[in-house]
Amino acid sequence: MESLKIAMLAPEFLPNWGGAGTYAILLARELSKSDEIHVFTTIRGDDQGSSKKQIEEYFKGHVTIHVLSTAKDRFFYNAIYQLNVARQLPTLLEKEKFDIIHSNHAHMPDLGLKLRKVRGNSITTVHTTMSSQFQGIKQSEGYIDHMDGSERMVRFGYPFLSVVERYYLNQTGNMIFVSDFIRKDVERILGKAPPRGMVVRNGVDLNRFGDASQSRTDSKRLNIMYCGRLLALKGLNNLMEAFATVHKANPQTHLTLVGGGDAVQWSETARSSGVPDGAITFMGQKKYEDMPGIINQADIFVLPSISESMPLSLLEAMACGRACVASRVGGIPEIITHGENGFLTLPCDSVGLADRLNRLVADPKLRARFGSKARERIANNFSLLDTVKQTRAMFLSVAGGA
Repeated sequence: MESLKIAMLAPEFLPNWGGAGTYAILLARELSKSDEIHVFTTIRGDDQGSSKKQIEEYFKGHVTIHVLSTAKDRFFYNAIYQLNVARQLPTLLEKEKFDIIHSNHAHMPDLGLKLRKVRGNSITTVHTTMSSQFQGIKQSEGYIDHMDGSERMVRFGYPFLSVVERYYLNQTGNMIFVSDFIRKDVERILGKAPPRGMVVRNGVDLNRFGDASQSRTDSKRLNIMYCGRLLALKGLNNLMEAFATVHKANPQTHLTLVGGGDAVQWSETARSSGVPDGAITFMGQKKYEDMPGIINQADIFVLPSISESMPLSLLEAMACGRACVASRVGGIPEIITHGENGFLTLPCDSVGLADRLNRLVADPKLRARFGSKARERIANNFSLLDTVKQTRAMFLSVAGGA
């Protein structure tokens, strides 16, 4: 089978605001070079949204876009999307004869199809689990006032969500795991290995995210950067506390946060932690195409998450040759070897995080060595082309009934 006809269920798509959305965009873009791709998605109902026409233009007409609903929030929109998938897709799937139906967990976009026993060659990429998210959110509940709506819903709705997740995973025969950590967590939830599953780690577009270690333009300021949603689950409270310590010892340091969320709330948190207003910048959500240039303005990249699986932001920063500090959680130890190509630190440990950052601030040679080793690690093990090749091989296997 030379070419596949693929239905991608992607409630989080353009504009991307998280790792699953970026993953879906990259997969659609690369697979469209060899296969017929149909993406079933939502349109964001805010000023950051893209129209159907704009999304199709983004893919230069090589991807067919089907809009199923409008997203006006970051949690309930998914339930509406799931309902519309269950209502609208069975007839279309029968008519179009897709070779593969691809979805991403933990969105569980095809939950309704599984409840309706709609058959098809379905494959789910598991990016995270409700269990790992819940455990991380529980550890950050001391900062419950800082949680956004999606975090609160997982925190308080977990008993119900965990039952739904277990049913969903039990009904999913073909799975791709983005890390060994996620594979083991799914097997723990199910009490067994899935019928067919393989680990395919997230990959980076190495042509776009290149080593540009000399691209810094402000030599008077040492820039520490975080990229991701502004969530308590990401350990931002600990980051503010740690950076206050770092900045006090090193006034030339600056903290830049890139990502969507409540910047006003987090700026108040930074201020109460002792971070001067002039020492921190919130850039907001940025386009994927702009990220290489933004990351290359960092001297140090930091990801203090309490829960992660295989974070694309960390992979992209390492691909750009940045020296990185990240939490020893989830799949991150599968990326960083502590002391060789970056530093690992315990989650929720602001003292340890500050120590790791201070060591990099004080030692430009160590930053350069970590950056070089980080780029080498990503180039050899986390290429987007390899990710797509392995993913498509599984698609072909499932479509062919192997």
